[in-house]
Order: sequence, then C-alpha cells, then structure tokens
Amino acid sequence: MLVFAHVSKRFGATQALREVTVTVEPGTVVGLVGHNGAGKSTLMRMAVGLIRPDAGRVTLGGEPVERLGRLGGLVAASFDASALPAHWSAITAVRVTASLAGVPETRVAAVLEMVGLADVARKRIGQFSMGMRQRVALALALVSEPRVLILDEPTNGLDPVISNDLRRWVTEHAARGNSVLISSHNLPEVEQVASRIVVMNKGEVARDAATAELLDSHTVLVRVDQPETLAQLLRRHGREVESLPGETIRVLGATTDEVGVIAARSGLVLRELVEERHRLSDIYQMITAEGTTR
Repeated sequence: MLVFAHVSKRFGATQALREVTVTVEPGTVVGLVGHNGAGKSTLMRMAVGLIRPDAGRVTLGGEPVERLGRLGGLVAASFDASALPAHWSAITAVRVTASLAGVPETRVAAVLEMVGLADVARKRIGQFSMGMRQRVALALALVSEPRVLILDEPTNGLDPVISNDLRRWVTEHAARGNSVLISSHNLPEVEQVASRIVVMNKGEVARDAATAELLDSHTVLVRVDQPETLAQLLRRHGREVESLPGETIRVLGATTDEVGVIAARSGLVLRELVEERHRLSDIYQMITAEGTTR
C-alpha cells in the first residue's frame, strides 16, 4: 500500500504541494489528474524517493520510503526515457534495470516483446521517436512486476494499439493485488482504467472519489409520448425536470428504475430511458473551475 500522509513541498516561492493525503490500496488503480503545475509529478517523485516532503510522510507497506533503501521489486516508475544514455540500446536499458532489481534475464526478452520492442531491441535509444522512448520507459517499469507501479503520462506518443494494451496491462497488474498510480492529461484513458480518481488543483486534493461515484450524474433522459404529463408526475415526486426537443425530458436526482415505474403506473409509453453519464472531462472542468475544496 502506498500512502501520502499530509505531505507538503515548497520550491522557493512556489508551494507545490499543501497537506496532500492520498492512499493507493492494493488491487486498485488510482488516476491522478490536474492542470500542469497542480503537483502531480512532485507527488509521484516522492513515491520513489526522488523528492522528499517538507512535511508529512510517504510510506510503502507502512515503512517510510527513505528507510526502504532498495526499491527493486517493490515499486517501479515510468517517467521520461529521454534521460537514459542515448547510446544505450533498449535491451541494455532493460537488462540494467532487471539486474538492479534482481530480476531473471528471461524477463528481459518477455517485457520487450510485451511493449512491442523485440524487433528493435538493439537499436539505440537516441534514434527512437517519442512513442518508442515511451515504450522503453514502460518496459523499465514493468520488468520487475512491482507491487506498486507508478506511471507518469504513460500514453504520450503511443499509438492506439499499444495504448489499448497498456490499459490491459494496468488492469491485470492491479487484479493480481498490486497498486497502480497513474497520472495523465488523457482523461478518457484515466476514466477507462482507474477505479479511483484524485483531482489535484494548485497543490491540493480537490476531489478524491471512486470513479463510478464521481461520474454518476443521477440524471435520466426520457423520450416519452406525453412528456408534459410525465414531467408533472415527476415534479409531484419532488424531481427537477427539464424539457428537451423531440419529446424528451431530463430528470435530475432520479434513477431509470424510478422514472420507469412512475411512467408505467400512468400508462405512458416510454420510447427511450437512459442514464445520462458524466464524462471525467466535464467533472474535471467543474471541479477546477470551482477551486479546491477541503
């Protein structure tokens, strides 16, 4: 389990993090979203000891990160592969990482195959495109099959096929009882893979909730032969109703079951009855526009 407990960090005059508390439980994928400068990367670098908090603690399995020393096999992170020596090949980078983590050599070929680098394993990293370097970064993070996997903007430069594979790898990794923390500006990707979403805003946690709870709008769209009649019935039940074109109404604070029962009891013919689901991008814009709530 990865825990950030009331962590704060300042860089000169900039308060990067302020009293941030986030828990990444085993078996879960936590999505970290926020504008540039919201504190996401600072938080993730704290998890691997690259940055120390000014206040608060970061723990892995109950132990402070700075006391763990060797993190191989326990935690792995995917940041920017462009920091690797340009003359290294992909296979060299993965072999070095595997050796440091105490991982068998057989795992090297398997992970290069997994991320689609087997055919170019001996090509120099300096000759790779951004998407190919991103694959190298993913290979380095995945080679040790860590208990805690940290991915910072993992889909940058990836084609749709490998992005789809990445979602599957992340989901399967968490299903084996591991923890995953993923940061991305690609909100549809986060929405698909994360079981919980943490919205960062100006160095603070603006919202931390299960994905289903965050995106549940409790709003129903109904297309019915007598929209005004159904609207009146719903208002009597204390529901707010909006009229839309095409014999359609929007019902706020209701479920499809509730609306269906009320319509059936009155003999109304429903032509369409669906839950109006929010997108993460809608929620994100709303939260960050409101400002941080604590």
